[in-house]
Amino acid sequence: MTAGRFLLVLRILAAVSLVGFAVVGLLFAFKPGMFNGGVGVTGYSAIWHSLALAFMATVSALALMIALDPRRYWPMLLPLAVGKAVSSMASGLWYRIHSWQGFLSTNALVDGAIALVALVLYVEAWRRGVG
Repeated sequence: MTAGRFLLVLRILAAVSLVGFAVVGLLFAFKPGMFNGGVGVTGYSAIWHSLALAFMATVSALALMIALDPRRYWPMLLPLAVGKAVSSMASGLWYRIHSWQGFLSTNALVDGAIALVALVLYVEAWRRGVG
């Protein structure tokens, strides 16, 4: 695959990720009960809800940067991969400790896959010297 084709693939994947991150972030903002068993934001959960919403905004911004100029911003794949890997591991840990079903196990798998793809793309971009 040529460098130009690789950058096009990176741009498309970043744009698709941006849409996904933004949609989930908006759902998290306006329908928080979808992610915690219908409870919504209450008491002490507000800080965690706020942090999760900030994380979705951050990964959306990273994806936007990569989609707009993959040649310049491909290094943003690394913080994206790290953030998604930590999210995956934390979700997996909480799922394991508390035997919670549903969202946490799904989040562990989805964020883990996103982290792996972002890391592979980062290494490939670095190897190709696309910047």
